[in-house]
Amino acid sequence: MDGSTSSTSDTTSPTWRDYYVASKRLRYFFVAPLIFAIVPLYFQTKAAACAFVVLYMGYLWITEAIPMAVTSLIPLVAYPLLGIYDAKSLSGEYLNDTNFVFFGSLLTAIGVETTRLHERIALKVLRITGTNPRWLMLGLQSSTALLSMWMSNTATAAMMLPIVISIIQELDYCHRRHQSPNDIIVKQNAANLDFSLSTKRDREIYKGLLLSICFSASIGGTGTIIGTGPNIILAGYMEQLTNGNSPITFAKWMFYAVPQLVVMILFLWFWLQFLYVGWSTDPNAKETEKILQKVIKSKYDALGPIKYSEKTIAVLFSFMVVLWTFRDPKVVPGWGDLFPNGYVSDATVSICIGILLFVLPRVPLHEYVRTSTFDKAPSDPPAIITWKDMHERFSWGTILLLGGGFAMAKGVESSGLSAVISSQLTRIENVPEWAFVLFSCILVTALTEFSSNIATASIFIPLVANIAQKHNVNVLTYVLPATLSCSFAFMLPAGTPPNAIVFSAGLLKVTDMVKAGVVLNLFGFLLIFTATHTYAPYIFDLHLQSH
Repeated sequence: MDGSTSSTSDTTSPTWRDYYVASKRLRYFFVAPLIFAIVPLYFQTKAAACAFVVLYMGYLWITEAIPMAVTSLIPLVAYPLLGIYDAKSLSGEYLNDTNFVFFGSLLTAIGVETTRLHERIALKVLRITGTNPRWLMLGLQSSTALLSMWMSNTATAAMMLPIVISIIQELDYCHRRHQSPNDIIVKQNAANLDFSLSTKRDREIYKGLLLSICFSASIGGTGTIIGTGPNIILAGYMEQLTNGNSPITFAKWMFYAVPQLVVMILFLWFWLQFLYVGWSTDPNAKETEKILQKVIKSKYDALGPIKYSEKTIAVLFSFMVVLWTFRDPKVVPGWGDLFPNGYVSDATVSICIGILLFVLPRVPLHEYVRTSTFDKAPSDPPAIITWKDMHERFSWGTILLLGGGFAMAKGVESSGLSAVISSQLTRIENVPEWAFVLFSCILVTALTEFSSNIATASIFIPLVANIAQKHNVNVLTYVLPATLSCSFAFMLPAGTPPNAIVFSAGLLKVTDMVKAGVVLNLFGFLLIFTATHTYAPYIFDLHLQSH
């Protein structure tokens, strides 16, 4: 009896602070609108109402109070209710032509992952470059950037991280064995990295290797139209602005972006060498290289000979790139000219290849039939991609996030909000063009460190384009630097998923990322500006004013 009474009396009632902490998601979702509602209540214009939605969505994107993809659906509710844009037209922005290009590229990326072709490519590059920390870093950067041009930055970083962690473990094991040959050294578990016993120089090298893959994933995404969200948003915006006659094609973008990508990767390599590797010679270099070569060789050998499925996805992938490149190369007639204007697009290609991935078998048909038992009717061989793969791997959230970006941009433009903001910025008449472009790049990069690069691009691409039109300048002169700057989130772990993925390894500090990222950002600004004002005019005809 006494025990029961004592147990009841020990139970404490929750305090108001407990309710406050437990209601974080509710507070963020319901209280924020009350704060931002000051804007439309004061100005009482359609542009102010759109600003309220943009601020509210930006707040939810930054705080991640609810999933970012769910936040992207807010325009479907807010824009019609506030009289900004009708729901029927707005719905089309979520699955427009440009978004279907990305849809098809995601299917291809799943095919690459399921066949493990990406692992073979990465390990092959590492075998070619060697395992010296300097050349190892360059190999990691090159393979990461190459994959990120065609796969999502997030998927690339997530795929490369286990490989890098394995290499770091072998490096650390080798170094500790050399320092204490008589001690029994237990290899670390990948889920619990502890380098407290490693030398300071070794830890610095490991940091450099980790940073090399997250930065290279972001840089590599800039190389193609489908490589990252801001590029896709730019392509979609230019299609709308020019009524389907966009000067940006798959081939032209690569001519513009790939040279910058190569320069950025080389600069990143030199910068990380300076910060984390140094120029002194490791006395254990030969021993370390032998061990790591064995690790990489064993991983590569475990993949076995190149499989039929890998060959199939490689052929389909190459065919897709060729069709993208030569649909409308501008320089010579493309295969797209065989159809009426506007009948085919890059989405036609990507979706066609995506459908084939669900049709073509993972193994040769004759081999499957030969090895099947005929006591019952043999079933179809598994396809390169099954719906189970689609269910487990497809990033539906990214599709919604892109669609939400397009929808937000449509509201910003149609409500007049972009014109209002640009009219304020155009008052800076005495600022030269280069200074304005540099200012916009710095502003965009600062914002993308705290919010989604897709969200940042969705807001700033139409805004900067509007300002360019008021200055009687080709919109691409302003928009190209701003778009690439959206992908240059190098300073904070929350700036982009690749940064967060690498930071989760537990070896890096925020100061490490800031120290390496700030110089990379500054160099990126200069490189983008130089490219836009040197060879970009010849690629995109920037001397012609856009309409």
